[in-house]
Amino acid sequence: MSIYSERLAKLKKEIKAIESARKKKRWKPNQKIVIDYINGVTKQAEFIINTQKVILKDGDNNKGFIHIIERHYCKGCPGELEAIDIINIYEVIERGIMLNNIGVSNKELKVFQLNKRGKVLKLILNPNSYGELVVTYYNV
Repeated sequence: MSIYSERLAKLKKEIKAIESARKKKRWKPNQKIVIDYINGVTKQAEFIINTQKVILKDGDNNKGFIHIIERHYCKGCPGELEAIDIINIYEVIERGIMLNNIGVSNKELKVFQLNKRGKVLKLILNPNSYGELVVTYYNV
């Protein structure tokens, strides 16, 4: 089993545990979109934030969801993310601030940062040819 498969299975299990602990509380629409993607219900997560279409898709081990899971979803990993951070990925754009491309070599990329519960979450989006923003990187 690959690192990605193992961590994805762990993420799905943690989501189930979070759902159980929430009792009857429903997920917010953007959380549900991400959870459906993680569970394989949809091929990618697409949501509209501040009139901008944002897409989270598989990618590879250098960008996208596979990168996020392989590199940042584990104890002690650099930029360690928890399951709830992944479920709430949309919040970084919705409630965070857009930085001036600090720390990225490609000036086309959009960098968002959100300080939440003592964590500094950073999300990097790459505009595609349709003007949509594609998630390329996400960490603490």
